[in-house]
Amino acid sequence: MADSTALRVRRARAHKAGDHSLCRRCSVVRGEAPQRVMALPSVPAVAEFDPAAEMRNLAVRLVAAHEADPPNTLLARELRMTLRELIGIEGSASGFDDLAAEYGTA
Repeated sequence: MADSTALRVRRARAHKAGDHSLCRRCSVVRGEAPQRVMALPSVPAVAEFDPAAEMRNLAVRLVAAHEADPPNTLLARELRMTLRELIGIEGSASGFDDLAAEYGTA
């Protein structure tokens, strides 16, 4: 009996997310390709957590991702929203001087 549409969709979504438990014929199940495992970063202690610094790190990563894939409108939107949030956290655009210097826009 053939699989239902719901099961095929569920299998495809799980495969795309890296979960191969429902796969039947993908290269990971056949042993031809290594399974990619994403390791989560360690969570910093509460005393070390700095939201403004995390937003700045996110902005740097988004700039690099956007430069690698300029047509990606979702990246552009997220970068814009992150920069707007940083302006609110830091009070002015002057906090972007080191970002601008790093990427040659200063």
